[in-house]
Amino acid sequence: MASLRKSLFPDALSLRVEQILERRLFSMSPSDKPILCVGLSGGLDSVVLLHLLAAVCRERFLLRAIHVHHGLSVNADAWAQFVQVLCNRLGVECAVERVTLLPYKGMGVEGAARAARYAAFERQACDVLLLAQHKNDQAETVLLNLLRGSGLRGLAAMPEWRMQNTQMGILRPLLGSTRQDLADYAKQHDLEWVEDESNQDSRYDRNFLRNQIIPQLETVWPSANATLTRVALHAAEADDLLQELAAVDLVHAVQDDVFDLRVALSPLRLRNVLRYWLARYGLQLDTRAFEELLRVAFDADEDAQPALLWRDRAIRRYQHQLFITPAQILMGQRLALPWVMESKVDAWHGVLSWQASEQGIAAERLSQAMLELRPRVGGESLRLVKDGPSRALKQLYQEAKVPPWQRQACPLIYLDGVLAAVPGLGVASEFKADKGEAGFLPLWREQQ
Repeated sequence: MASLRKSLFPDALSLRVEQILERRLFSMSPSDKPILCVGLSGGLDSVVLLHLLAAVCRERFLLRAIHVHHGLSVNADAWAQFVQVLCNRLGVECAVERVTLLPYKGMGVEGAARAARYAAFERQACDVLLLAQHKNDQAETVLLNLLRGSGLRGLAAMPEWRMQNTQMGILRPLLGSTRQDLADYAKQHDLEWVEDESNQDSRYDRNFLRNQIIPQLETVWPSANATLTRVALHAAEADDLLQELAAVDLVHAVQDDVFDLRVALSPLRLRNVLRYWLARYGLQLDTRAFEELLRVAFDADEDAQPALLWRDRAIRRYQHQLFITPAQILMGQRLALPWVMESKVDAWHGVLSWQASEQGIAAERLSQAMLELRPRVGGESLRLVKDGPSRALKQLYQEAKVPPWQRQACPLIYLDGVLAAVPGLGVASEFKADKGEAGFLPLWREQQ
Protein backbone atom coordinates (compact mmCIF):
# COMPACT_ATOMS: atom_id res chain seq x y z
CA MET A 1 0.00 0.00 0.00
CA ALA A 2 1.41 3.35 -0.98
CA SER A 3 2.01 5.60 1.98
CA LEU A 4 0.11 8.86 2.27
CA ARG A 5 2.95 10.50 4.17
CA LYS A 6 3.88 12.71 1.23
CA SER A 7 2.04 15.82 2.26
CA LEU A 8 3.51 19.09 1.04
CA PHE A 9 2.69 20.59 4.45
CA PRO A 10 3.34 17.92 7.09
CA ASP A 11 1.73 19.77 10.01
CA ALA A 12 -0.49 18.17 12.66
CA LEU A 13 -3.76 18.90 10.83
CA SER A 14 -2.49 17.42 7.54
CA LEU A 15 -1.21 14.29 9.26
CA ARG A 16 -4.52 13.84 11.10
CA VAL A 17 -6.50 14.04 7.86
CA GLU A 18 -4.10 11.62 6.15
CA GLN A 19 -4.54 9.11 8.99
CA ILE A 20 -8.33 9.35 8.73
CA LEU A 21 -8.22 8.81 4.97
CA GLU A 22 -5.99 5.80 5.46
CA ARG A 23 -8.25 4.32 8.13
CA ARG A 24 -11.62 5.08 6.59
CA LEU A 25 -11.08 4.89 2.84
CA PHE A 26 -8.06 3.05 1.61
CA SER A 27 -8.75 -0.13 3.52
CA MET A 28 -11.99 -0.50 1.52
CA SER A 29 -10.72 -1.01 -2.02
CA PRO A 30 -6.95 -1.07 -2.48
CA SER A 31 -7.21 -1.66 -6.23
CA ASP A 32 -9.64 1.11 -7.18
CA LYS A 33 -9.29 4.87 -6.93
CA PRO A 34 -12.22 6.20 -4.90
CA ILE A 35 -13.74 9.45 -6.11
CA LEU A 36 -13.71 12.00 -3.30
CA CYS A 37 -15.96 15.05 -3.51
CA VAL A 38 -15.60 18.00 -1.12
CA GLY A 39 -18.69 19.98 -0.15
CA LEU A 40 -17.24 23.43 -0.82
CA SER A 41 -19.16 26.45 0.43
CA GLY A 42 -16.19 28.78 0.07
CA GLY A 43 -16.04 29.48 3.82
CA LEU A 44 -12.98 28.95 6.02
CA ASP A 45 -13.77 25.35 6.98
CA SER A 46 -14.38 23.91 3.52
CA VAL A 47 -11.52 25.89 1.94
CA VAL A 48 -9.13 24.39 4.52
CA LEU A 49 -10.47 20.90 3.87
CA LEU A 50 -10.09 21.26 0.11
CA HIS A 51 -6.55 22.61 0.50
CA LEU A 52 -5.62 19.73 2.83
CA LEU A 53 -6.91 17.13 0.38
CA ALA A 54 -5.26 18.82 -2.59
CA ALA A 55 -1.97 18.85 -0.67
CA VAL A 56 -1.75 15.19 0.36
CA CYS A 57 -0.56 12.43 -1.94
CA ARG A 58 -3.33 12.03 -4.55
CA GLU A 59 -2.34 8.94 -6.50
CA ARG A 60 -4.77 6.98 -4.32
CA PHE A 61 -7.94 8.99 -5.08
CA LEU A 62 -9.66 11.35 -7.52
CA LEU A 63 -10.63 14.70 -6.03
CA ARG A 64 -13.60 16.86 -6.99
CA ALA A 65 -15.62 19.64 -5.37
CA ILE A 66 -19.32 20.53 -5.26
CA HIS A 67 -20.61 24.01 -4.47
CA VAL A 68 -24.33 24.38 -3.75
CA HIS A 69 -25.73 27.73 -4.89
CA HIS A 70 -28.80 28.37 -2.70
CA GLY A 71 -29.44 31.84 -4.08
CA LEU A 72 -30.25 33.15 -0.59
CA SER A 73 -27.59 35.85 -0.51
CA VAL A 74 -26.88 38.73 -2.87
CA ASN A 75 -23.30 37.45 -2.78
CA ALA A 76 -24.19 33.91 -3.91
CA ASP A 77 -22.91 34.42 -7.48
CA ALA A 78 -19.64 35.87 -6.18
CA TRP A 79 -19.17 32.88 -3.90
CA ALA A 80 -19.71 30.48 -6.81
CA GLN A 81 -17.13 32.37 -8.86
CA PHE A 82 -14.68 32.32 -5.92
CA VAL A 83 -14.83 28.53 -5.48
CA GLN A 84 -14.35 27.97 -9.20
CA VAL A 85 -11.23 30.16 -9.24
CA LEU A 86 -9.93 28.38 -6.14
CA CYS A 87 -10.49 24.94 -7.63
CA ASN A 88 -8.83 25.93 -10.91
CA ARG A 89 -5.78 27.08 -8.96
CA LEU A 90 -5.62 23.75 -7.08
CA GLY A 91 -6.31 21.64 -10.14
CA VAL A 92 -9.60 20.30 -8.79
CA GLU A 93 -12.76 19.81 -10.87
CA CYS A 94 -15.64 21.85 -9.44
CA ALA A 95 -19.38 21.56 -10.03
CA VAL A 96 -21.76 24.38 -9.10
CA GLU A 97 -25.32 23.19 -8.41
CA ARG A 98 -28.08 25.79 -8.28
CA VAL A 99 -30.96 24.70 -6.06
CA THR A 100 -34.36 26.02 -5.05
CA LEU A 101 -35.87 25.73 -1.59
CA LEU A 102 -39.46 25.55 -2.83
CA PRO A 103 -39.75 21.72 -2.56
CA TYR A 104 -38.82 22.03 1.12
CA LYS A 105 -41.07 24.88 2.21
CA GLY A 106 -42.40 24.41 5.70
CA MET A 107 -39.00 23.26 7.01
CA GLY A 108 -37.74 26.76 7.80
CA VAL A 109 -34.87 28.43 5.96
CA GLU A 110 -32.16 26.44 7.77
CA GLY A 111 -33.92 23.11 7.30
CA ALA A 112 -34.87 23.78 3.69
CA ALA A 113 -31.34 24.87 2.77
CA ARG A 114 -29.90 21.76 4.39
CA ALA A 115 -32.40 19.47 2.62
CA ALA A 116 -31.70 21.08 -0.76
CA ARG A 117 -27.96 20.86 -0.14
CA TYR A 118 -28.00 17.15 0.70
CA ALA A 119 -30.25 16.43 -2.28
CA ALA A 120 -27.60 18.07 -4.46
CA PHE A 121 -24.87 16.08 -2.72
CA GLU A 122 -26.66 12.81 -3.48
CA ARG A 123 -26.67 13.62 -7.17
CA GLN A 124 -22.87 13.67 -7.32
CA ALA A 125 -21.05 10.79 -9.00
CA CYS A 126 -18.64 10.04 -6.18
CA ASP A 127 -17.81 7.34 -3.66
CA VAL A 128 -17.23 9.62 -0.68
CA LEU A 129 -18.53 13.08 0.10
CA LEU A 130 -16.25 14.98 2.50
CA LEU A 131 -17.72 17.69 4.71
CA ALA A 132 -15.80 20.19 6.78
CA GLN A 133 -17.66 20.16 10.10
CA HIS A 134 -15.29 20.40 13.06
CA LYS A 135 -15.33 20.06 16.83
CA ASN A 136 -17.10 23.40 17.40
CA ASP A 137 -19.86 22.40 14.94
CA GLN A 138 -20.21 19.11 16.77
CA ALA A 139 -20.64 20.86 20.11
CA GLU A 140 -23.29 23.15 18.62
CA THR A 141 -25.15 20.15 17.20
CA VAL A 142 -25.15 18.34 20.55
CA LEU A 143 -26.52 21.39 22.34
CA LEU A 144 -29.08 22.08 19.62
CA ASN A 145 -30.36 18.49 19.66
CA LEU A 146 -30.42 18.46 23.47
CA LEU A 147 -32.66 21.53 23.47
CA ARG A 148 -34.91 19.84 20.90
CA GLY A 149 -35.35 16.87 23.25
CA SER A 150 -33.50 14.41 21.05
CA GLY A 151 -32.57 10.93 22.24
CA LEU A 152 -29.19 9.23 22.09
CA ARG A 153 -29.10 9.34 18.30
CA GLY A 154 -29.47 13.13 18.37
CA LEU A 155 -26.91 13.57 21.17
CA ALA A 156 -24.46 11.46 19.18
CA ALA A 157 -24.66 14.32 16.66
CA MET A 158 -22.55 13.94 13.51
CA PRO A 159 -20.62 10.71 12.94
CA GLU A 160 -17.20 10.85 11.38
CA TRP A 161 -18.32 8.28 8.80
CA ARG A 162 -21.68 7.02 7.60
CA MET A 163 -23.25 5.71 4.42
CA GLN A 164 -25.59 8.26 2.86
CA ASN A 165 -26.96 5.72 0.40
CA THR A 166 -25.86 2.45 -1.16
CA GLN A 167 -23.36 4.21 -3.45
CA MET A 168 -21.96 7.09 -1.39
CA GLY A 169 -20.53 7.54 2.08
CA ILE A 170 -20.06 10.78 4.03
CA LEU A 171 -16.76 11.46 5.80
CA ARG A 172 -16.06 14.33 8.21
CA PRO A 173 -12.30 14.23 8.71
CA LEU A 174 -12.12 17.48 10.71
CA LEU A 175 -14.42 16.52 13.61
CA GLY A 176 -11.41 16.10 15.88
CA SER A 177 -10.12 19.60 15.08
CA THR A 178 -11.29 22.95 16.40
CA ARG A 179 -12.25 26.05 14.47
CA GLN A 180 -9.04 27.61 15.78
CA ASP A 181 -7.00 24.73 14.34
CA LEU A 182 -8.47 25.49 10.93
CA ALA A 183 -7.91 29.22 11.30
CA ASP A 184 -4.26 28.61 12.23
CA TYR A 185 -3.82 26.38 9.17
CA ALA A 186 -5.40 28.98 6.90
CA LYS A 187 -3.11 31.67 8.28
CA GLN A 188 -0.03 29.46 7.88
CA HIS A 189 -0.83 28.85 4.20
CA ASP A 190 -2.20 32.31 3.36
CA LEU A 191 -5.61 30.94 2.38
CA GLU A 192 -8.51 33.16 1.37
CA TRP A 193 -12.18 32.40 1.89
CA VAL A 194 -15.59 34.07 1.81
CA GLU A 195 -17.70 35.08 4.78
CA ASP A 196 -21.43 34.28 4.75
CA GLU A 197 -23.09 37.31 6.31
CA SER A 198 -26.00 35.14 7.49
CA ASN A 199 -23.66 33.49 10.02
CA GLN A 200 -24.00 36.63 12.13
CA ASP A 201 -27.81 36.50 12.11
CA SER A 202 -28.75 35.11 15.51
CA ARG A 203 -32.37 34.64 14.50
CA TYR A 204 -31.23 31.24 13.27
CA ASP A 205 -30.99 28.65 16.04
CA ARG A 206 -27.46 27.46 15.33
CA ASN A 207 -26.14 31.00 14.98
CA PHE A 208 -27.80 31.96 18.27
CA LEU A 209 -25.97 29.14 20.04
CA ARG A 210 -22.68 29.88 18.27
CA ASN A 211 -22.69 33.64 18.68
CA GLN A 212 -24.32 34.09 22.07
CA ILE A 213 -24.82 30.96 24.17
CA ILE A 214 -21.58 28.99 23.75
CA PRO A 215 -19.31 32.03 24.31
CA GLN A 216 -21.19 32.64 27.56
CA LEU A 217 -20.77 28.99 28.57
CA GLU A 218 -17.06 29.20 27.90
CA THR A 219 -16.68 32.08 30.36
CA VAL A 220 -17.57 29.60 33.12
CA TRP A 221 -16.59 26.29 31.47
CA PRO A 222 -13.66 27.03 29.12
CA SER A 223 -13.68 23.45 27.83
CA ALA A 224 -17.42 23.48 27.00
CA ASN A 225 -16.81 22.60 23.33
CA ALA A 226 -14.59 19.65 24.20
CA THR A 227 -17.04 18.45 26.86
CA LEU A 228 -20.01 18.58 24.50
CA THR A 229 -17.99 16.72 21.88
CA ARG A 230 -17.22 14.06 24.47
CA VAL A 231 -20.96 13.77 25.19
CA ALA A 232 -21.45 13.00 21.49
CA LEU A 233 -18.89 10.19 21.66
CA HIS A 234 -20.51 8.66 24.76
CA ALA A 235 -23.98 8.92 23.21
CA ALA A 236 -22.75 7.33 19.97
CA GLU A 237 -21.30 4.37 21.88
CA ALA A 238 -24.51 3.90 23.85
CA ASP A 239 -26.62 4.17 20.70
CA ASP A 240 -24.41 1.61 18.94
CA LEU A 241 -24.99 -0.81 21.82
CA LEU A 242 -28.76 -0.29 21.57
CA GLN A 243 -28.58 -0.96 17.83
CA GLU A 244 -26.68 -4.20 18.44
CA LEU A 245 -29.28 -5.28 21.01
CA ALA A 246 -32.10 -4.38 18.62
CA ALA A 247 -30.52 -6.46 15.85
CA VAL A 248 -30.56 -9.47 18.20
CA ASP A 249 -34.17 -8.85 19.27
CA LEU A 250 -35.30 -8.30 15.69
CA VAL A 251 -34.73 -11.97 14.91
CA HIS A 252 -37.42 -12.89 17.45
CA ALA A 253 -39.77 -9.96 16.82
CA VAL A 254 -39.99 -9.93 13.02
CA GLN A 255 -40.84 -12.63 10.51
CA ASP A 256 -41.47 -11.92 6.82
CA ASP A 257 -41.31 -8.15 7.49
CA VAL A 258 -44.13 -8.38 10.04
CA PHE A 259 -43.61 -7.23 13.64
CA ASP A 260 -45.11 -9.51 16.31
CA LEU A 261 -46.29 -7.47 19.29
CA ARG A 262 -46.43 -10.59 21.47
CA VAL A 263 -42.65 -11.06 21.44
CA ALA A 264 -41.32 -11.84 24.91
CA LEU A 265 -39.31 -8.68 25.59
CA SER A 266 -39.26 -6.09 28.33
CA PRO A 267 -41.13 -2.87 27.51
CA LEU A 268 -37.86 -0.98 26.98
CA ARG A 269 -36.40 -3.60 24.66
CA LEU A 270 -39.69 -3.76 22.76
CA ARG A 271 -39.61 0.00 22.20
CA ASN A 272 -35.98 -0.21 21.13
CA VAL A 273 -36.45 -2.99 18.58
CA LEU A 274 -39.64 -1.40 17.27
CA ARG A 275 -37.79 1.84 16.53
CA TYR A 276 -35.02 -0.19 14.91
CA TRP A 277 -37.51 -2.08 12.70
CA LEU A 278 -39.18 1.15 11.61
CA ALA A 279 -35.83 2.77 10.82
CA ARG A 280 -34.98 -0.12 8.49
CA TYR A 281 -37.92 1.05 6.35
CA GLY A 282 -36.87 4.69 6.55
CA LEU A 283 -39.51 5.57 9.15
CA GLN A 284 -38.00 7.92 11.75
CA LEU A 285 -40.99 8.75 13.93
CA ASP A 286 -40.77 11.71 16.28
CA THR A 287 -41.57 11.16 19.96
CA ARG A 288 -45.23 12.13 19.68
CA ALA A 289 -45.85 9.86 16.69
CA PHE A 290 -44.00 6.94 18.30
CA GLU A 291 -46.05 7.19 21.49
CA GLU A 292 -49.21 7.33 19.40
CA LEU A 293 -48.08 4.18 17.59
CA LEU A 294 -47.68 2.37 20.91
CA ARG A 295 -51.16 3.49 21.94
CA VAL A 296 -52.59 2.29 18.63
CA ALA A 297 -50.73 -1.01 18.88
CA PHE A 298 -51.57 -1.93 22.46
CA ASP A 299 -54.67 -0.03 23.56
CA ALA A 300 -57.03 -0.36 20.59
CA ASP A 301 -59.84 -2.91 20.83
CA GLU A 302 -58.96 -6.51 20.09
CA ASP A 303 -61.04 -6.66 16.92
CA ALA A 304 -60.01 -3.20 15.69
CA GLN A 305 -57.64 -2.63 12.79
CA PRO A 306 -55.98 0.67 13.76
CA ALA A 307 -53.32 2.43 11.70
CA LEU A 308 -50.86 5.26 12.20
CA LEU A 309 -50.27 7.34 9.08
CA TRP A 310 -46.79 8.81 8.74
CA ARG A 311 -46.27 10.85 5.57
CA ASP A 312 -46.72 8.45 2.65
CA ARG A 313 -46.66 5.28 4.78
CA ALA A 314 -48.94 3.58 7.26
CA ILE A 315 -48.19 1.27 10.18
CA ARG A 316 -51.21 -1.02 10.54
CA ARG A 317 -52.14 -3.46 13.29
CA TYR A 318 -53.90 -6.73 12.62
CA GLN A 319 -54.18 -9.59 15.12
CA HIS A 320 -51.24 -8.56 17.33
CA GLN A 321 -48.99 -7.82 14.37
CA LEU A 322 -47.74 -4.62 12.76
CA PHE A 323 -47.43 -4.15 9.00
CA ILE A 324 -45.86 -1.29 7.04
CA THR A 325 -47.88 -0.35 3.98
CA PRO A 326 -48.45 2.63 1.69
CA ALA A 327 -50.67 5.22 3.34
CA GLN A 328 -53.29 4.72 0.64
CA ILE A 329 -54.18 1.20 -0.44
CA LEU A 330 -55.11 1.28 -4.10
CA MET A 331 -57.09 -1.42 -5.88
CA GLY A 332 -55.91 -2.20 -9.37
CA GLN A 333 -58.04 -2.48 -12.45
CA ARG A 334 -58.78 -5.43 -14.71
CA LEU A 335 -55.59 -6.18 -16.64
CA ALA A 336 -54.52 -8.84 -19.15
CA LEU A 337 -50.96 -10.15 -18.83
CA PRO A 338 -48.71 -12.59 -20.66
CA TRP A 339 -47.62 -15.54 -18.57
CA VAL A 340 -43.98 -15.02 -17.57
CA MET A 341 -42.17 -16.20 -14.44
CA GLU A 342 -42.11 -12.70 -12.93
CA SER A 343 -43.92 -9.50 -13.86
CA LYS A 344 -43.71 -6.08 -12.25
CA VAL A 345 -47.28 -4.82 -12.42
CA ASP A 346 -47.17 -1.05 -11.92
CA ALA A 347 -50.93 -0.71 -12.27
CA TRP A 348 -51.30 -2.94 -9.20
CA HIS A 349 -48.20 -1.66 -7.36
CA GLY A 350 -46.71 -5.11 -6.99
CA VAL A 351 -44.92 -8.06 -8.52
CA LEU A 352 -46.54 -11.28 -9.74
CA SER A 353 -44.26 -14.32 -9.82
CA TRP A 354 -44.77 -18.05 -10.27
CA GLN A 355 -43.31 -20.88 -8.21
CA ALA A 356 -43.11 -24.48 -9.40
CA SER A 357 -45.52 -26.52 -7.27
CA GLU A 358 -47.59 -29.68 -7.50
CA GLN A 359 -50.45 -27.61 -6.06
CA GLY A 360 -50.14 -24.98 -8.76
CA ILE A 361 -51.98 -24.31 -12.00
CA ALA A 362 -51.18 -26.76 -14.78
CA ALA A 363 -48.45 -25.27 -16.96
CA GLU A 364 -50.32 -26.22 -20.13
CA ARG A 365 -53.41 -24.29 -19.01
CA LEU A 366 -51.28 -21.25 -18.19
CA SER A 367 -49.54 -21.25 -21.53
CA GLN A 368 -52.76 -21.50 -23.55
CA ALA A 369 -55.29 -19.42 -21.60
CA MET A 370 -55.82 -15.67 -21.41
CA LEU A 371 -54.41 -14.55 -18.07
CA GLU A 372 -56.08 -11.63 -16.30
CA LEU A 373 -55.70 -9.81 -13.00
CA ARG A 374 -58.98 -8.61 -11.53
CA PRO A 375 -59.98 -6.80 -8.33
CA ARG A 376 -62.46 -8.27 -5.86
CA VAL A 377 -66.03 -7.18 -6.41
CA GLY A 378 -67.57 -9.30 -3.65
CA GLY A 379 -69.25 -12.67 -3.64
CA GLU A 380 -66.35 -14.60 -5.26
CA SER A 381 -65.81 -18.19 -4.22
CA LEU A 382 -63.14 -20.84 -4.77
CA ARG A 383 -63.23 -24.63 -4.75
CA LEU A 384 -59.81 -25.64 -3.43
CA VAL A 385 -60.48 -29.39 -3.12
CA LYS A 386 -61.93 -31.55 -5.86
CA ASP A 387 -65.44 -32.67 -4.96
CA GLY A 388 -65.29 -30.28 -2.01
CA PRO A 389 -67.51 -27.25 -1.40
CA SER A 390 -67.01 -23.93 -3.11
CA ARG A 391 -66.15 -21.46 -0.36
CA ALA A 392 -66.41 -17.68 -0.21
CA LEU A 393 -63.15 -15.77 -0.49
CA LYS A 394 -64.12 -13.74 2.57
CA GLN A 395 -64.18 -16.90 4.67
CA LEU A 396 -60.95 -18.22 3.19
CA TYR A 397 -59.20 -14.91 3.82
CA GLN A 398 -60.36 -14.88 7.43
CA GLU A 399 -59.16 -18.43 8.03
CA ALA A 400 -55.79 -17.63 6.45
CA LYS A 401 -55.54 -14.48 8.63
CA VAL A 402 -54.87 -12.26 5.64
CA PRO A 403 -55.09 -8.57 6.66
CA PRO A 404 -58.02 -6.71 5.08
CA TRP A 405 -55.85 -4.24 3.14
CA GLN A 406 -53.94 -7.13 1.55
CA ARG A 407 -57.23 -8.62 0.41
CA GLN A 408 -58.03 -5.35 -1.31
CA ALA A 409 -54.58 -4.88 -2.88
CA CYS A 410 -54.02 -8.48 -4.03
CA PRO A 411 -55.29 -9.30 -7.55
CA LEU A 412 -57.39 -12.36 -8.35
CA ILE A 413 -56.02 -14.60 -11.11
CA TYR A 414 -58.46 -15.38 -13.91
CA LEU A 415 -57.89 -17.76 -16.84
CA ASP A 416 -60.24 -17.39 -19.82
CA GLY A 417 -62.62 -15.41 -17.63
CA VAL A 418 -62.81 -17.98 -14.78
CA LEU A 419 -61.35 -17.45 -11.29
CA ALA A 420 -58.39 -19.83 -11.23
CA ALA A 421 -56.32 -18.80 -8.21
CA VAL A 422 -55.87 -16.30 -5.42
CA PRO A 423 -52.30 -15.62 -4.24
CA GLY A 424 -52.00 -16.61 -0.60
CA LEU A 425 -55.12 -18.81 -0.67
CA GLY A 426 -54.61 -21.39 -3.39
CA VAL A 427 -55.69 -22.68 -6.79
CA ALA A 428 -59.15 -23.73 -7.92
CA SER A 429 -59.26 -27.53 -8.10
CA GLU A 430 -60.27 -27.61 -11.77
CA PHE A 431 -57.09 -25.73 -12.71
CA LYS A 432 -54.64 -27.72 -10.61
CA ALA A 433 -51.92 -29.77 -12.25
CA ASP A 434 -52.50 -33.52 -12.33
CA LYS A 435 -50.06 -35.87 -10.67
CA GLY A 436 -46.77 -35.82 -12.56
CA GLU A 437 -47.76 -32.67 -14.47
CA ALA A 438 -45.83 -29.41 -14.13
CA GLY A 439 -47.66 -26.77 -12.10
CA PHE A 440 -47.05 -23.21 -11.00
CA LEU A 441 -48.34 -21.36 -7.96
CA PRO A 442 -48.95 -17.57 -8.20
CA LEU A 443 -47.16 -15.40 -5.64
CA TRP A 444 -47.95 -11.73 -5.10
CA ARG A 445 -45.55 -9.22 -3.52
CA GLU A 446 -46.60 -5.66 -2.80
CA GLN A 447 -44.13 -2.89 -3.50
CA GLN A 448 -43.09 -1.10 -0.31
